[in-house]
Amino acid sequence: MIYGRIVLDLFKNLTIMKNFSITMLAVLMFSCQQQTSDQPEESSYEIQDTQPSMYAVSYQVAENNINYYDSITRKYLKTDPIKAFTVRSVDLIEAIGLPISDDAKTKYKHVRIYLGLDSATNQFKMYLTPVKGAKLSAGIAGKDVILDGPYEGIPNSNGEVSESDGQYMMDFTKPCPTTCPEE
Repeated sequence: MIYGRIVLDLFKNLTIMKNFSITMLAVLMFSCQQQTSDQPEESSYEIQDTQPSMYAVSYQVAENNINYYDSITRKYLKTDPIKAFTVRSVDLIEAIGLPISDDAKTKYKHVRIYLGLDSATNQFKMYLTPVKGAKLSAGIAGKDVILDGPYEGIPNSNGEVSESDGQYMMDFTKPCPTTCPEE
């Protein structure tokens, strides 16, 4: 029963996740690259830069946390969870104050933000990945582009980093409090 109460408290605080959105806006910057309109979007993206990502977790860790969040939501809220949000890249660019246009030159026109819950720490997670082929006005979800390459993984609850190369997702979780804006 205590566990159920903890989970319900966590879900009540889900609105805190809105505060994290601003942090994640900076994420879009990793996908900004010149692209002509005749270039096809890729289904996988191999990192060419030698600087590994510092905000990454292995794809498997992210998938486990996303699935755990989904199962908890179904169990305690008795509803299908909101698994992810698909966001236009141009909206993220505008939110961080960069000049924008509807034809902004980004490698991907959308990103997907997944919600997760770490079963070891009961900490909410937000994962970000590029999306290809989405057309939100037409109800077309598009396909996730799983990043692949070197990364400096975020340590798990045991302080271990499971991988440093391979498929990963961006993890931009900085919970509030301690990252709450001062009022």
